[in-house]
Amino acid sequence: MSLPPSNIDAMLNELLLRHSARLRVLVAQHCSANQGLDPDDIEQEVRIRLWKAVEREKNPALPASYIQRVVVTTVIDALRRDKPEQTTALPEEGQEAGIEALLDRVGPVRSASDGQRMDLVRAAIAELPPRRRQPVQLALQGFTPEEIGELLDMTATMAKNLMYRGLYELRERLKAAGLDDLDDD
Repeated sequence: MSLPPSNIDAMLNELLLRHSARLRVLVAQHCSANQGLDPDDIEQEVRIRLWKAVEREKNPALPASYIQRVVVTTVIDALRRDKPEQTTALPEEGQEAGIEALLDRVGPVRSASDGQRMDLVRAAIAELPPRRRQPVQLALQGFTPEEIGELLDMTATMAKNLMYRGLYELRERLKAAGLDDLDDD
């Protein structure tokens, strides 16, 4: 079900009116002069992302924390776009042992290892009871217990309890799978 354009515009205007001062402060905080980012460009991109979020959400009453996450991800995306790709010099002849260290740090070995770890984490989350799985997934996305409670139609205390129990259970499942070093990364 898609909302008519006039409803989307009204909801976006209401959202921006409610959070415009906070939006400007957040953009100013995250766009320091040495980054080479134009705060006006970042604010415009944030507004576009919010417009798209209002357009796709069934309940577009987006909380202030969502606005903050959009600002942060927009700044990060802009920095990644503008940042030249880092290069690492290859070792000179006779330094073959250094190649393995280089591959472990940036190469396919590390990427494959990280991918396998993420698969284990996803599987462990999928094994959680549904009542705990949703709060854990939302917590891992950065939602607060209050927001989780609001999204899942429960009290913040109930959401917090389910979230913490689920995170504890997730940690135990990951330890049992041999991933007890997650806090080290």
